[in-house]
Amino acid sequence: MAVQEIKGDEYVIEHNDSSHVVGFKGTIRLQTTDDYAPITDLLQKAHGAAGKGKLTLDFRQLQFLNSSGINAISKFVIAARKEDKVSMVVLGSQDIYWQQKSLSNLSKLWSKVQVDIV
Repeated sequence: MAVQEIKGDEYVIEHNDSSHVVGFKGTIRLQTTDDYAPITDLLQKAHGAAGKGKLTLDFRQLQFLNSSGINAISKFVIAARKEDKVSMVVLGSQDIYWQQKSLSNLSKLWSKVQVDIV
């Protein structure tokens, strides 16, 4: 089991190769799309590693993601839709306000995205 990790001052993102889960924790406030490139790269690698299986993006422990980050996640979902090879589950927390609206919009970008706000 390999775990890839990206750490910032206020956040940690982990991809578990065996479970195909990408977990987001903390607060992400990067400024530009270029700043999000390492995160986008990790998501693309996770997508590739999932093969034709399921990829889970777990945001339940992410307190904040700015508009640049939401844009980066949205672009990733659109790219995954074009390839159409994995099923995608997005997990969010009903206790974190921004997740209710922003994460549910991902299913509007690709109908195969299952968004669970619990």
